[in-house]
Amino acid sequence: MNSLDERDILGKILLPLNSSWIVSEVDTRESTEDIYVKLRYKFDYIEDNGVRYPIYDHRKLRNWRHLDLWQYKTYLSAEVPRYRDSTGKVKTVSVPWAESCERMSILLEKKL
Repeated sequence: MNSLDERDILGKILLPLNSSWIVSEVDTRESTEDIYVKLRYKFDYIEDNGVRYPIYDHRKLRNWRHLDLWQYKTYLSAEVPRYRDSTGKVKTVSVPWAESCERMSILLEKKL
């Protein structure tokens, strides 16, 4: 039987991630019974309609409420990358775990 570390479990079983994102860190806060799963975009470019654009910058760290893991409240955290398209407009990369402008993950919204 294959053993999985906590990042594998989170990344393959509990989170709707695509191949552009990885679990970079898991912070368990016993005193408040919170888990923060930090996600990181893997590439230094964004591909949009077949064109690659370099990452322009990242939005400030953002948290999304996710499904609880046992008694722990779980949050997803990421600095979402932005890029400047061919017209010069700065765009934010969409994330696979949440709808735009939402503060809850898609899986948590489905559960509610």
